[in-house]
Amino acid sequence: MNKKKLKNIEWRILIYVFALLIIGLIALYSASTSNEFFEFKKQIIWILVSIPLLILTMCIDYKILARFSWLFYIISVILLILVLFTEKINGANSWFNIGSFSMQPAELAKIAVILFLVNIICKLRI
Repeated sequence: MNKKKLKNIEWRILIYVFALLIIGLIALYSASTSNEFFEFKKQIIWILVSIPLLILTMCIDYKILARFSWLFYIISVILLILVLFTEKINGANSWFNIGSFSMQPAELAKIAVILFLVNIICKLRI
């Protein structure tokens, strides 16, 4: 990352995020003593995976995301249609299960819809 990108980072937000991570880990640690800290270990793994993704996301120019927002939107709609044909979990078809990994495409669709609508609104100058 160059100095210009480091200068534009909202450091207070990052500090708040890491503070919330620590508070959440402490709460999860105290609540997960009965199952050999399985949930705590899983949360640590997700944090270790998400921090590099956070850094990568900070390096991506938002104009590139806006340019490909239509593609993200189409992919999310396709995933939402495909999830209708999955096995029901607790009475709902809303998850993709791939081995031990589960994904809910509605969460990705929220971001894709926001990016797509913002791009359309900016192009129309409403």
